[in-house]
Amino acid sequence: MDIKRDLEVLKKYFTDHTKSVGIDEIYKILSWSSKLKKKNREILDSWVELGELVKNNKGKYNIPENIGMVCGEFSVIRNKFAFVDTETEGIFIPKNGFNGALNGDIVLVRITKESRNSDKKEGEVYKIIKRTNDTVIGILQKQKSFGFVTPTHSFGKDIYIPKKFTNIARDGELVVVKIDFFGDKERKPEGKIIEVLGNPLDSKVMMEALLRRENLSEDFPQEVMREARETPQEVHQDEINSRVDLRNLSIITIDGADAKDLDDAVYVEKKENGNYRLIVSIADVSYYVKEGSAMDKEALRRGNSVYLVDRVLPMLPRELSNGICSLNPNEDKLTFTCEMEIDSLGKVKDVKTYKAVIRTAYRMTYTDVNKILENDEEICKKYAPIKNMVDMMLELSKIIRNVKHSRGSIDFDLPEIKVVLDEKLKVDHLEKRERGEAEKIIEDFMIEANEAVAEKLFWLEVPSIYRTHEKPDAERIQELNDVLGKFGYKVMFGSEGVHPKKFQSIIEDSQIKGISMIVHKMILMALKQARYTPENIGHFGLASSYYTHFTSPIRRYSDLMIHRILGETLVGYPKKKYLEKLEKNLPTICIAISKTERDAMKVEEESKKIKIVEYMLDKIGEVFKGTIVGISNRKVFVETEELVECMWDVTNSPHYYEFDEKNYAMIDTDSGEIFNLGDKLDVIVVRADMSDLEVEVAPYNEEYFSERRNRRGEK
Repeated sequence: MDIKRDLEVLKKYFTDHTKSVGIDEIYKILSWSSKLKKKNREILDSWVELGELVKNNKGKYNIPENIGMVCGEFSVIRNKFAFVDTETEGIFIPKNGFNGALNGDIVLVRITKESRNSDKKEGEVYKIIKRTNDTVIGILQKQKSFGFVTPTHSFGKDIYIPKKFTNIARDGELVVVKIDFFGDKERKPEGKIIEVLGNPLDSKVMMEALLRRENLSEDFPQEVMREARETPQEVHQDEINSRVDLRNLSIITIDGADAKDLDDAVYVEKKENGNYRLIVSIADVSYYVKEGSAMDKEALRRGNSVYLVDRVLPMLPRELSNGICSLNPNEDKLTFTCEMEIDSLGKVKDVKTYKAVIRTAYRMTYTDVNKILENDEEICKKYAPIKNMVDMMLELSKIIRNVKHSRGSIDFDLPEIKVVLDEKLKVDHLEKRERGEAEKIIEDFMIEANEAVAEKLFWLEVPSIYRTHEKPDAERIQELNDVLGKFGYKVMFGSEGVHPKKFQSIIEDSQIKGISMIVHKMILMALKQARYTPENIGHFGLASSYYTHFTSPIRRYSDLMIHRILGETLVGYPKKKYLEKLEKNLPTICIAISKTERDAMKVEEESKKIKIVEYMLDKIGEVFKGTIVGISNRKVFVETEELVECMWDVTNSPHYYEFDEKNYAMIDTDSGEIFNLGDKLDVIVVRADMSDLEVEVAPYNEEYFSERRNRRGEK
């Protein structure tokens, strides 16, 4: 008896026949012997326990999907609601539908509401399949006869700690709790403190806690490090001889000043026919990281590099990411190259992909390239040999950009906050991350290469990984229109959905009116999140029919896989056995790397918040200029000119406020003052909370502020 095979057979049966069946019919489907009743029931019970099957009160079985259920990971949001992530969607779970589930649990969800014209679904937890976290990090609050720990992230509930298990920690300290009882509808989870991490106001402690909580580490397993150390740090001459030699070209890398994992290099020249020759050379990580090796398995587990404020958690050991794979200047490096011929209208006339060897002429930074483009005399003199090429890069970039614009690609040119640290890793200052022409050049060239590779693999009919971004659904567009209507905008939703050009025109108009930040954010919230799929669905945001990730294999596993797949096509059509392996493995890989990407984005954002809140701790009482970027029934969300996200809790005000849901405004019922989205106002910082990672503000009031200063004895 092959239990794994039998389960697949049964699931295939239920996919083809949706009706629930009893145990006798399962015997027939699987050709099981009726003499082994006890063993057979145990197997069925185990499948039910794992959530593979569901058994109703009449003793009949089916797969969850056939009876309105799905299995996925339970993610709590601000302890108020949750989403269950499946392979293709997120199902909203209200607080009364948690049914004992905690953050990170694998659960079976019953769908309770489903929108007719969209994929928006609501559900409740039917069954907890697996508890994934038995340790939680939080802040201890001691009482006389007990304590409780408030998790530093959304978990679902506080954890009760009997007094005898609180003595190793002091009130207010950050601790690790081992959960002994996961709680139910009546009782909180219960546990004991097993480790004290330290002061939660210390960002270093909070950062270490974040890594512990998310099971992230800078360190690699021993076997992975052994392979990394054994990787040659120089390119062998025989390998150079087998590749296209591009070392005579002035290929350059363009990255941030602090980047160490340089995985893309570019070159542009004009051909005799007037067309542009664009070369995008990408570090050939697949040459060094072999499929099935310890490094490969660890890279897939990590999925991507994670860029925290104070450190990088690389996908590959630094011997590769900063060493042999990194396209450091004046060193022979192996690359996978995409060479394109592009005419003056931006049409790609020819695409070649091949293995090459390069020797980058300069390690350029965005700052210096921008200065060249601004004709800075000193910098232009320093980089005189490539000055003309850099100008030509901008010329080609603008042509490519115009093509993207004409087809409707959405350009979210939102300012980002950059946290600048001092030598002690404390926040020195906050600044806006500028996106100049150099940044846009690289973005345009990388998109062009990604599209070219994706289209090539699609028409070769080779199983591949695509970077897909689905169209927004009607319900999300309606919710967006309710907000955009305040600014005089409306997105029309036709029989074929919506075209990205409609968003593009709104964004451009909002920039002219000076309200782009709020409009951009509203549109972003209405769009779905891009993900990896084996199917070519297209990329809505880029208005692209073919898109993949090819250009960053040092830091993304998706790109490493694309290099391997593309590599198989260089010597003819891949063999049947390889294609069958891809067909089987790609769906699982796509799900895994889509999840690690979402996890990385969450961790990167939280690491930034930790540092920002620490920075704002000594800014309490200071006044900042801000813009209202969101409103809920009790909170107004404000973004300062320094891009610090803050919230104003109107329930803490001496005045009474009402949320006008129809007009999306907050009304002071005492004075009649109305606060609208996009309004500018001065705010005073009243609280910076490391446990909730919140900065609380209130509208600046001179009378209140003067009274506050008098109480503190300030002049």
